[in-house]
Amino acid sequence: MEAKMHALLAEMQELKYDIRHMEQENDRLRQELAACYSKIAIDDPDAGTAGKTGVAFSNLLELYDQDFHICNLYFGHRRGGECLFCMAFLRRERDASSPEAKSADLE
Repeated sequence: MEAKMHALLAEMQELKYDIRHMEQENDRLRQELAACYSKIAIDDPDAGTAGKTGVAFSNLLELYDQDFHICNLYFGHRRGGECLFCMAFLRRERDASSPEAKSADLE
């Protein structure tokens, strides 16, 4: 029984180490991504704005389909089920990017 407890303790410590390492890597990758976005914005602020909305929306859809939150409350965390905030965000983005919504805004 004591050997099992020691084995579980060792496994738990290893998992804690792995989690800490993954969190550090995640932070580093987020910083790199932010640096890339700011570099793109500084180099050419008008580059890629024409199709940017469609690509960004499809990326968000892909994240949502992979069971990640895309709402501002839990962005990047795994979803356990449907999230009303994420669905409202998707609906709002879809409606804002649809041609019908744009023509209605012009009227």
